[in-house]
Amino acid sequence: MIWIKDRIRFLRPKGKTQTGLAAALGLDPSRVTEIIKGGRQIKRSEVAPLAAYLEMTVADVMAAIDGLPPSALAATAVAGPAAFPGAVATAPILPVLHPPGRPDVPVWASAQAGEDGAIVLTPDPIDYIHRSDRMRGVKNPFAFYVVGTSMSPAIEHGTQVVINPSLPPMAGRDHVFIQDLPDGTMKAMVKRLIRSTERSWRVRQFNELRDFDLLRTIWSKAYRITEKRED
Repeated sequence: MIWIKDRIRFLRPKGKTQTGLAAALGLDPSRVTEIIKGGRQIKRSEVAPLAAYLEMTVADVMAAIDGLPPSALAATAVAGPAAFPGAVATAPILPVLHPPGRPDVPVWASAQAGEDGAIVLTPDPIDYIHRSDRMRGVKNPFAFYVVGTSMSPAIEHGTQVVINPSLPPMAGRDHVFIQDLPDGTMKAMVKRLIRSTERSWRVRQFNELRDFDLLRTIWSKAYRITEKRED
């Protein structure tokens, strides 16, 4: 559920009323008053109807909910509290809004591969999910469930993450680093990129906190984590 406090007041353009908003959300007007006053959360299932009534995109409504100007959601993909003092914040947790159309982002199978936080990824889909607005038009996105607690609290065990493989690696962001295996599977590490050189990726994990290097001759791919999702 998304906490919007009283910011919904600033979402209502000219000609939109509290009564109309209540009707769009299927709520009694008194419940909308509670939302406006910050006494009630808005459910994920209510975000899309809210956007339709306000004649806005879902992304712009989400940005406005966070007190940001329209179309700022993608530009602030790393907004939010940092995982620990001095850290750059990670990708946002986004609601699953189930837009029209078939889900087409494959969810790859994942399994723990050792105590070092490694994961085995298998590119045989176990499920498909819908794209968020910010993933429209992205080529070959994929998702998987993080296994293990080495990145807690930045990314918890069981969190679903979505990858846009077109984005370049960026220091301060969480990535999945991949080593291709002979059997067609991949060994993967979910870590935060500190810096990169021609020889290695300098990465950080949070549980237990430590920085170390991944050799690029072994970990040849680094994909930035674009989204974290709640079911």
